[in-house]
Amino acid sequence: MNAGQAIQTAGRIGGFCARHFLALLVTVVVPCVIWTIVYFALLLWAVFTNGGIGGPLAYPSGLLFFFLAASVASLLLFLPSTALAEWFAKRHAFPILAQIPICVAILAVLCLMLVSIAAVVGAPPSIRGFSMSFGVLFVSHLLPLGLYWWSAQSGPLLLSLAQRLLRRFRP
Repeated sequence: MNAGQAIQTAGRIGGFCARHFLALLVTVVVPCVIWTIVYFALLLWAVFTNGGIGGPLAYPSGLLFFFLAASVASLLLFLPSTALAEWFAKRHAFPILAQIPICVAILAVLCLMLVSIAAVVGAPPSIRGFSMSFGVLFVSHLLPLGLYWWSAQSGPLLLSLAQRLLRRFRP
């Protein structure tokens, strides 16, 4: 490998890490911000209706929960599904938006694996319980996966759009 190839490889790896770090930050910060807004809205509601305002640990424990849950989901589900979809789409020369259904399919497989591991480790659930667990896990992670994917792919999409526009309007 010559110096030029090494620099290109380092640039691709660095770009990949930067994009997925940004996506991780967005996917973790958004639920924390939503929790903050909901908490203070409920606090105002309690003040206006003369209701109880709750304990002093309600906000920080909720914030910690959303921070940890979003971090774990991002690292265990969203990063692998997005990275594998990106690799698969590039390897087969698919357009960038073709990554979305691939990413969703990989998320389904990862959710199925998690539910299967939980079933093996814990008490074996019924088929209905197993399928309900899978369905709830999968459906509840679709929107955050979309947020993660769009955050991670916004850079390449904008570059691709700029290149197309430059080619179109170049004399």
